[in-house]
Amino acid sequence: MSRLYRVTRRLLRRAVRYYFSEIQASGQELIPHSGPLIFAANHPNSIMDTVLLGTQTRRQIRYMARSGLFKNLAARTLFHEFGVIPIYRAEDGGGTSQNADSFEEAYRALEEGGCIGIFPEGRNSLERKIRELKTGTARIALAVEARNGFTLGTRIQPVGLNFEDRDRVHSRVLLRFGEPIEVKGYAEQYHQAPREAVRELTARLQEEMRRLSTHIQDERDHALVADIAAMYGTELQAQLARGEDIAPELYDRLDRPTLPSEKAPRESTDLEARFELEQRIANTVAHYQHQAPARVARVRMDVRRYRDHLAQLKLRDGLLAENPLHRPRHREALKLTLLVVLFGPLAFFGFLNNVLPALLVRAVARRAPDEPIVAIAGFVAGLIAFPLFYALQARALWVHTDLSPWWIALYVLSLPTAGLAFLRWWRRVRVYRDRILFRTFFRTRRNLLDAVERERQSLITTFEDLHASYVREHRLLQGSERGASLPVPRPTEGQEQR
Repeated sequence: MSRLYRVTRRLLRRAVRYYFSEIQASGQELIPHSGPLIFAANHPNSIMDTVLLGTQTRRQIRYMARSGLFKNLAARTLFHEFGVIPIYRAEDGGGTSQNADSFEEAYRALEEGGCIGIFPEGRNSLERKIRELKTGTARIALAVEARNGFTLGTRIQPVGLNFEDRDRVHSRVLLRFGEPIEVKGYAEQYHQAPREAVRELTARLQEEMRRLSTHIQDERDHALVADIAAMYGTELQAQLARGEDIAPELYDRLDRPTLPSEKAPRESTDLEARFELEQRIANTVAHYQHQAPARVARVRMDVRRYRDHLAQLKLRDGLLAENPLHRPRHREALKLTLLVVLFGPLAFFGFLNNVLPALLVRAVARRAPDEPIVAIAGFVAGLIAFPLFYALQARALWVHTDLSPWWIALYVLSLPTAGLAFLRWWRRVRVYRDRILFRTFFRTRRNLLDAVERERQSLITTFEDLHASYVREHRLLQGSERGASLPVPRPTEGQEQR
């Protein structure tokens, strides 16, 4: 690994921790420490995907990227330093005949035991969907093995990048690394029918990537799945916690992801459980979209009406489910007061010293020409704006005060942490504020509150009815008398014996 790559990765790893509120990764133990390897990941967030993948793995990755990114001299120089391999596409105005040299460079990298990164969709993907994969990843893997007698040991590692909200700063992201695919397993098929081997390997890779990423087949179902998960997800997880029976065959029909937790039992992270739950619900909605579209249409309409009512009341579903009227009134007011009095000064310090670069970053991100590059535009702007503003503040303190360099350095080093402290403080203030406003508004409007709560409960009952009919259908299909539950995260081996 080059020194430049190592230093850059270290700096970017620190930077992404400030950009995202939390970065979770599962399956990192499955990444081979050596040998030829191809990372194949979905591509929902443009260049930010390469930053995340590169900072969450220990291996140096040589990415294959479209040639259009090399048009800028500065970018071209930087990409060459990091070993990025250009891919020429007809839509970029280049000649695809030049790809022979690019493929040869990729072959050499793998033959030297290196690692390359490919986004097989060929372009930025949608936020919750894996497009049909291009065959380039499989062709490269099979070709390099074939010219080495299938003894090289090339593996393809599928990766799922799952963003809580790809366009929002300080959101969360989950990387899921799957079991590496041994390319040599396709040797016999490749010798007999190369094209068929390429198709088979591509199909398997696509299946694995969809298992590791949230995949909603119909874009129109995205909002519906999110709404159902928000309203009903907690109850589904509670069913699992209560130890209700779960039919193993149900998970096979739901394209159950193979998680590292199934190989080494451990408690799933909350973010991993959330994406897993979303996928279960998405598969269930897709099932009824095919079997009973009118039923899904009614649910969609009822959910939309409920959302409209919440918007009219300026109310969030989570707050309604929590119902702050059940909380002691004086305790909430006391918590808010203590939060403002004790931590307000520190939060104000963080706000004052970070608000200008934050506003600049937001302005740059909003001017991004394409939605998938909003995050990387804001990230790059932040890499420039925040250090620049901190340097200007340090310069001002050096010129206009008698502070020693050590005190100035300590002051500047405290600014990023103070900025994050303000964000966390402001979120807590909003929670207590919303609870107090909820109590104030609904204390004399119980009838209105009861009406919207009944509407919410009616929706949950509808989801439960879908659950029951779904389970009955699968019992009939499987001819099993065992109980089943809606798609919730599967228990560990200690909870279920198949």
